[in-house]
Amino acid sequence: MKNRFADVAVELPLDGTFVYSVPVGLSVAVGSRVLVPFGRRRITGYVVGLRAALDIEGLKESAVKEILDSLDSAPLFGVKRLKFFLWLSSYYFAPPGMVLSLIHPPETSLKSFRYIRATDKGTSLLVSLKERTGEEYGGDKGDIEVLRGIEKSIKFAAVERKFGRKLPVHSIVSRLKRAGLLVEEVKLKSGIATKVESFAELNTEFNQPAIEAVKAALKRAPLQVRIYSYIEEHGKTRFSDLRRELGGVDGALNALVKKGLLNITKERIYRNPSTEIRPISADHTPNSAQASAIEAIAGGLRSGGYQPFLLYGVTGSGKTFVYLKALEEVVAAGGRALFLVPETALAQWPVAYLADRFPGRVAVMHSALSAGERFDEWQRIVDGEADIVVGARSALFAPIKELKLIIVDEEHEASYKQEEGVRYHGRDCALMLAKTLGITVVLGSATPSVETFYNAGGGASKEISGSGLDTSAAKAGSGAGRGIRHKIEMLRLPVRASGASLPETEIVDMRGKKGVVLSDELSNGLKRVIEDGHQAILLLNRRGYSNSILCRDCGRTFECLNCSVTLTLHKRRNALVCHYCDFTLTAPTECPDCASTELVEPGMGTERLEEEVRALAPKSRLARMDRDTTRAKGASAKIIEAMESREADILVGTQMVSKGHHFPGATFVGIVAGDTSLTLPDFRASERTFQLVTQAAGRAGRGEVNGTVVIQTLNPEHYAFITASKHDYEAFYSEEIALREEVGYPPFKRLCSIRVEATEAQRAERAATLLGSAASSAREVKSGVITVLGPVPAFLARVKGRYRWQMLLKASDVKALHCCAKSIRATFLARMEKGVTITLDVDPITIL
Repeated sequence: MKNRFADVAVELPLDGTFVYSVPVGLSVAVGSRVLVPFGRRRITGYVVGLRAALDIEGLKESAVKEILDSLDSAPLFGVKRLKFFLWLSSYYFAPPGMVLSLIHPPETSLKSFRYIRATDKGTSLLVSLKERTGEEYGGDKGDIEVLRGIEKSIKFAAVERKFGRKLPVHSIVSRLKRAGLLVEEVKLKSGIATKVESFAELNTEFNQPAIEAVKAALKRAPLQVRIYSYIEEHGKTRFSDLRRELGGVDGALNALVKKGLLNITKERIYRNPSTEIRPISADHTPNSAQASAIEAIAGGLRSGGYQPFLLYGVTGSGKTFVYLKALEEVVAAGGRALFLVPETALAQWPVAYLADRFPGRVAVMHSALSAGERFDEWQRIVDGEADIVVGARSALFAPIKELKLIIVDEEHEASYKQEEGVRYHGRDCALMLAKTLGITVVLGSATPSVETFYNAGGGASKEISGSGLDTSAAKAGSGAGRGIRHKIEMLRLPVRASGASLPETEIVDMRGKKGVVLSDELSNGLKRVIEDGHQAILLLNRRGYSNSILCRDCGRTFECLNCSVTLTLHKRRNALVCHYCDFTLTAPTECPDCASTELVEPGMGTERLEEEVRALAPKSRLARMDRDTTRAKGASAKIIEAMESREADILVGTQMVSKGHHFPGATFVGIVAGDTSLTLPDFRASERTFQLVTQAAGRAGRGEVNGTVVIQTLNPEHYAFITASKHDYEAFYSEEIALREEVGYPPFKRLCSIRVEATEAQRAERAATLLGSAASSAREVKSGVITVLGPVPAFLARVKGRYRWQMLLKASDVKALHCCAKSIRATFLARMEKGVTITLDVDPITIL
């Protein structure tokens, strides 16, 4: 029987799906995008189910709207991926349409916009009125003001922004429409278009004598001769290439076309974001540990089914080489693979290696691409033109056909967690997608997350805990989970691939050294390395010049107007900047309260560190890598290339410098303030500190010369620093896992953070009180299955003008956790004040 109705998830923050009828002659399938009417708009939707009959009680066929159009020639996802998407929607409390919108770049969504324009009658009225008042129109002066403010066709939203604060725009527009002075139109827009270029080629219909005759006639047109000769030598040529080689050629090209010598064609061009990346060959004989890991992964690929691995190896142990061999195995068997990296700056490493092995078959997907590049790379993936996709967490949703392997490099990184919108964790979702599809997944790290190491056999139990793989709470069509126990197989790489030793590490006690930026140990080590002709890396995980500005006389500080934080001084910009909302003030020269010029700059950021290092080593070539210096497209790549080519001697930066880089010339690493993350009130503070220090230290001594590391800290006896100085992850894990079990945090408990926000402090507090009442009434809380912490003001009590309160749910049973959070959310939403929002974050990466 023909499917006459479709269940559609619309691209809006709304729970559930909506039923639409399928018009006669329109072909739609599960997994395809459709254009649907929704209220007064037309928006993109996703078909998640088909029905032969409308079997929904209380819903009449006459009330069902029709699908307007199908947007895809073939479905973007099949039944298995749909199960994964619906699981993700249920698990993370995310609207299904918003989850499905992650499949494609946002620019490809079709959306409708209300436009209004003056009719001929409206235009004539304005002409006749000219300088006269609106009284002669017989209407309100505001009507004429709005009519005058509309130039040609304009978005209704633009009219609202222009007049909304002083005039009742909606009423005025309605009156003007009734009077025939305005007309409303609905226009569909997509944010991106295909790129088309013009090509010139020789007209092959001419015989040689005719060509020579025409060329002889061109003696007085030397540019035309040069163009013809160039195309004759190079074949079909882009206009842009001709302009670059020969200058202004448009007029001469047109003349050659009129003479019949050339043909002009237009062709679609794919924007290639990897043109600047130089392929790197990495082929050597693997050591025994690498060979064992390669064989284990290859065996998993060959046997099929869900095969999760943890590739746990010290820094410099050659994990990338293992990845490459696994990818070769996949592609050779006709499959495709996904390679996830934690940050966009790290994508160029795998792309460079893969471009050497699979030229033209690698696609890149991350937010640093232009909208056009992102769209073209996505289209290549849809068309099956890429065997391997490299990208950040969002690349997980790319519609890769015949996906057989997912690699999650540096799986411990917090940046795999999406902190806005759909709050998924890329690593956990990679595991669940691999399980749903029945394929292999490899997690790699020198410092695995505590949860991952526990699930790979680091603890007594192998049951997935603190990870998205436990799907017992996901009822929305996942068909997975329900108490199944999963195991991640651990593959160890215990030594560096080059045979080099791990760097020698020294901990420097900074207590009692107030005002000292670089200790003698760090300064001397840095100078010695530079004198020896080697490179150095200095890590300080705080950007800017100083923490703030402080008046020495009256104690005045400078706080953000929108967030409960002090403003950070950026000296080069001569500005005080908020790192949460980008609020900016010009740096003062005197205190606005007492007029004192005694302003001090406490604390330190990478900008000040750069200044200190330049004073210490004035002849050294220094590069700085932080968010301020890498905003421009390609900036990260240039800094990395400068280190690779030895054009920079010292690299100063935030945590960006610690992640996955391979600089054989770097023999010294200095960690300037190891306590930056340790003092945060978060149960993962010690883990983050150990990971950051160990990863940064691992950049040293990867070449022929042994490395040295200096760690400056105010907590030299802390186990995070002691174990990091010995490069001993398992010693750290033993300390950390015992503490986690004692206080009841992952992997022994599951967490859900619930936060309420409002623009007014009193509303936020009232909402938090309501939140607490809803929690205390929940069945799971009353029975003691769920522990509730809060509600309390958030660590950052105000961000971007919104006051924040939060509550934390803790439970051993993820199903109970989900049920409790769901009931609290439902109760809260039913009674919530206007302007107050609630956010649920399952498996939060931070509880600040």
